[in-house]
Amino acid sequence: MTTVQQFIRQDGIRQIITGSILILIMAFFIISLFFTGQAGLWISAVYSLAFGLAGLAIFKSGWEDYMSAMNYEDFKADTTYEKISVFPQRMYIGHRPASIFHANFYDMDGKSYSEIKQHTVLDIKVFRAFVAFFSGGSLMPAAYNMFIGDAHVYTIDKKGGFKWRGYVHQLDRGVVAYTSQERISGKSIFRYIEGEQCRFQAEGDAYIGHFEVKDYQGKVWAVVKRDAIPKEAADRFSKMPGYLVDWKIRKDIPYSLLAFLFLMQTNTNV
Repeated sequence: MTTVQQFIRQDGIRQIITGSILILIMAFFIISLFFTGQAGLWISAVYSLAFGLAGLAIFKSGWEDYMSAMNYEDFKADTTYEKISVFPQRMYIGHRPASIFHANFYDMDGKSYSEIKQHTVLDIKVFRAFVAFFSGGSLMPAAYNMFIGDAHVYTIDKKGGFKWRGYVHQLDRGVVAYTSQERISGKSIFRYIEGEQCRFQAEGDAYIGHFEVKDYQGKVWAVVKRDAIPKEAADRFSKMPGYLVDWKIRKDIPYSLLAFLFLMQTNTNV
């Protein structure tokens, strides 16, 4: 079994490589500034800034992960036994365009049942346009606090790069699960893994973005559809990147399933 330390070190190396590539692309655009006319000057400047900011952020996250990997304890059992008693049939999980690091779980009337808020300093308003350039922030590393009502239930740590992994931390216990993604023959598969067991899995078309969310017993909990606009709330969600959620099981929703869906939401361009 791969340990948390090994996972974090792998994430660190991967992010260092990704960040380095983006920084090299930035250097290419900087050099091109001396060989382009005035028309291309601003384009090269914008691209160099965008790639540079993304590259530095991902490289920094990777270096910190690589250096701190041994400080992580191994996987802990999740002792968060609370559940959502009942959800509406249809919901939407997404973020507003101006707040790419703050997502909510809404009903069709716009009421929020749960949310994640970034607790790092990466979300600087002046840089949001450049961060959004990179798949709406899906390439960027970020750490979130997950709330249900006023209760802080998890910390979610999403690593950056083209291939990402997300970790769920239970407060005062450490890492209790991680989420991974892979693509196989046009399908995208997300897995929520606790220790050695895959507790939840979402599998579907990588391009259309429709996924069935099942547990380890094969029971379908929900069908999620990327950027699908519900007719009954089109004005509210038409400009909000995220997923429409059709619940197949509406009662006794575990908090861990919400953490899984929030992590999927952070990577809406998959």
